[in-house]
Amino acid sequence: MEWHDYVALYRAAIQRLQSEEAYRSFQALQAQLLVGYMEEHGVRLKDQLLVDLGSGLGGYSLLFQQQGAHVISLDLMADKIRLQGDYQAVSASAQAVPLASDSVDVIFCASLIEHVPDPAEALREIRRILVPGGICYLSFPPFYSPRGGHEYAPFHYLGEKAALRIVGRGAEKYHPDWIQEIYQVSTTPDSFAGIYADWGLYVMTVHKARRLIAQTPLTLLDMSTRYMPVSFIRWPLVGEVLTWHAQFILRKDAVN
Repeated sequence: MEWHDYVALYRAAIQRLQSEEAYRSFQALQAQLLVGYMEEHGVRLKDQLLVDLGSGLGGYSLLFQQQGAHVISLDLMADKIRLQGDYQAVSASAQAVPLASDSVDVIFCASLIEHVPDPAEALREIRRILVPGGICYLSFPPFYSPRGGHEYAPFHYLGEKAALRIVGRGAEKYHPDWIQEIYQVSTTPDSFAGIYADWGLYVMTVHKARRLIAQTPLTLLDMSTRYMPVSFIRWPLVGEVLTWHAQFILRKDAVN
């Protein structure tokens, strides 16, 4: 990435909560910056059936569709989101994907795995629907990274109860009216898992992700820090803190 890419990403990040369109543009910019990385690791988009798993507002889906992929945008709240683009939207859980086995060429799964109560089941679903040789891009902010607590960062380092008490209703600044219209956000959650009606925040670390990937099993082709030229993701313990956003390229091998 060039310096101007980082500037554009920073500006989009600070503006993302202003509206649906602002957040969708933020997602699309991230997708654009990831295309080259994915292609370097064998992820071909043109004419491929791609599932954007946990697609949110569909900004990633829109960019991938513009790159020539045939996109299915799957999200729990897909029926409440005003999606844009010529692609199919499906309202469903990542733990029970309503698609046939061995049917999908590429899965894009960003910032989802830390929000599902059973990430092992989500990974099994990813493997099930991928064609043999199919590729999954998986990414998330490790829980012990500075942003791993999401709207409760950095107080998540003090523990769940302390973070909930300290932030309190201050978390509402991350939930403007347009988000409240789409997602059922609790103003007084008693746990990270209870922040949203059907999904919450769960502890996901690089170590745990690697263990679950190996158990699925999916073949790990690459792991690194998103957008960063230097990555500490393979460092035990320290990497959990210094990796602001972990990314993995996974493949379903025919022999698995």
